[in-house]
Order: sequence, then structure tokens, then C-alpha cells
Amino acid sequence: MNASNNASNNASNHVKDLIVITGRLADLLTRENRALREHRTPDVTALLEEKNTLSRVYESRVHRLSKISEKPQIMTQVNADLRERLRNLGEKVNGLMEDNAKLLKSAIDANRRVVEAIAEAVKSGQPGPGTYSASGSVDAGGNTAASQTTPISVNRSL
Repeated sequence: MNASNNASNNASNHVKDLIVITGRLADLLTRENRALREHRTPDVTALLEEKNTLSRVYESRVHRLSKISEKPQIMTQVNADLRERLRNLGEKVNGLMEDNAKLLKSAIDANRRVVEAIAEAVKSGQPGPGTYSASGSVDAGGNTAASQTTPISVNRSL
């Protein structure tokens, strides 16, 4: 009986621990999602290390609890309110993670488009080599490079 109580207490402690970690992760994801929606990149960057740490801790606690859950009789001895709180928090975190993934994808796509637009603008703003027209003037493909280049002809009769 004592071993059973120990296992039950151990499972309850793991559930409580996971509730605390899950709550912290939910709070962090809420803050990060808000920062992503408001395009506050420095705030998102500042949360990255904490997010990585909490995610690793959360994953290890879930793994540990799943090992305990392999013995259903132990988990049924855990307070029903604790199990319900953990389930609700788990659902909340899953929803926040789905939102987070969508927001991060949107931010990455937007940043990629901005970089591509800047690269295209820089590329199109570069004066080309220019070509001579039949009248001897320089046509640089629409750029004003003609004023920078003077046509030169060589007299072969020298």
C-alpha cells in the first residue's frame, strides 16, 4: 500500500510540476504571439531563449509523465481537479502553438518578400553597361547613365 501511495504522490507531483511549466509556456506563447501580431521583432527575439528552454523542459516533463501514465491505475489516483487543469492547459498551449506557427510563418514570408523587393530594387537601380545607338548616344536601358559616359570614336587614318 505504501508503494502505491508513493507512486500516486509521485504522479501528482509530476502533474503539478507540469501544470506550472505548461502555464509558463502558455504565458510566453501569448506574449510572443502578441509581439508577432504587432510586428515587434526585437520582443520576439528577446523571448527566443526562454521559449527554447521552456519547450525543452515541457517536453521532458511530458515524456516523464507519459512513462507514469503507462500504469493507468496510478494516474486515476491523481486528483481529478489536477488532471482537468492539466488537460485544459494542454489544450490552451496546443492552440497557442498552432497560432504561433502560423504567425511565425507569416512573419518569415513577409521578411522574405521585403528582402526580395530590396534586392530587386538594388539590382534595377544599378546602371548597366550602356549601348551606343546609331547616332552615337549611349542608351543605358532607361537609366541616366548617358550623362556619365561620353561616346569615343577612333580615327584610323592616323
